[in-house]
Amino acid sequence: MEGHAKVETFDYIGDDPATAPLLKQMRGADARRIGRFEQANHVTLFLDEIGDLSPGTQAKLLRVLQEKCFHSLGGKEAIHVDVRVIAATHCDLERAIQEKQFRQDLFYRLSVVVITLPPLRERKEDIPDLVRYFLQKYGSELSSGQPAILPEAMQFLQSQSWPGNVRELENAVRKVLLLARGYSIGLEQVRSALAGAGTLTRTEDLSLNDYAGELLAAAQRGELDDAHLQILAAAEKAILAQAIQRAHGNQAKAARWLGISRLTLREKLTQLGLHPSQSKQGE
Repeated sequence: MEGHAKVETFDYIGDDPATAPLLKQMRGADARRIGRFEQANHVTLFLDEIGDLSPGTQAKLLRVLQEKCFHSLGGKEAIHVDVRVIAATHCDLERAIQEKQFRQDLFYRLSVVVITLPPLRERKEDIPDLVRYFLQKYGSELSSGQPAILPEAMQFLQSQSWPGNVRELENAVRKVLLLARGYSIGLEQVRSALAGAGTLTRTEDLSLNDYAGELLAAAQRGELDDAHLQILAAAEKAILAQAIQRAHGNQAKAARWLGISRLTLREKLTQLGLHPSQSKQGE
């Protein structure tokens, strides 16, 4: 389900005899709308962006999960359901609980089994499979077939940080298909698609200030939700790279300048994908 998760209720106009002809004319006297929970009886219901639920809807959802039944709007009889619920969110729900934005009792009701999915930048080995899937999906939708993607183009896609995760990659592949027009997808088409979306990973010719502006613009468009972390990571990477360069690869010296331990420096260099020259000085 895209967008905000919600628990749907049944339509109800009332028992006033004056509304009966209108009811019959609009949808039949016995017709009613079946909500998501009733449709999902004995199967699975996926609720996306659960952290964005309003307080009122959180209370309704909690009641359904606890009692396994609900009343349609204006209904007199309880409707019992047996539904397995899978919920997803980009929010830190524990922090939202502390800030009184999310109910703690609903959190414990939902968090029976928790699966933490790392951001796409930490599982880049998944990118080729995702790209091929989106090529097939949108190739059929756009009637452009499924063009081949050249190795250098795929490598370039894997080199990006994808702050907007899988949705950003999906949007990029769709744009690439439009640019390729049925021909093989090369590096030029991929660069053009990502540059047009403003999602290229920061390069040395892009200042940190400009990069921060691009990330904030992407966040404003709803394309990513961790602009702060991305900006901090870029700043830290620039500082560490300059320290290592000035120290001519001497990690002990660079760590001393930065006021951190050599072990911490090594861990950060690995995390940020920095590979200084292998110098034995200070080892």
